[in-house]
Amino acid sequence: MFNVGIGFGLVIIGITAQYLIAKRLKHQKVSKVFSWIAWGAALLGGVGMSSEFGNAVGISSGGAAIASLAALMFIVVDIADRRPDWPAFILIVLAPTLMRITGGGLGSAYDALLMPIDGIITGLRAFLGM
Repeated sequence: MFNVGIGFGLVIIGITAQYLIAKRLKHQKVSKVFSWIAWGAALLGGVGMSSEFGNAVGISSGGAAIASLAALMFIVVDIADRRPDWPAFILIVLAPTLMRITGGGLGSAYDALLMPIDGIITGLRAFLGM
């Protein structure tokens, strides 16, 4: 049986879009659309996966706070420069998990930031029949 959660499935869609951009896609305008599809799917997938395994990864709240802030800085730079690459793609998948593990006031801010994305994932899960 092939069972994929919504988070992992969206990450697979993002990886596929990134692969097609790198190896097959030659049309510039379609490439730009695919890059945003890849990033959107990676973000949604990362948030979806973070709710699946959240605190089970063995990272402290303080370590997650530092790592998530560093990851978010890299992501902001890549979005501002409009050059999404593989390291940033990996960070956008991992950052939501780090954000969910973060405690304190920063963790509460992260929860508020991730709440609308959780709503989108719930809608996608229902749309895809998951």
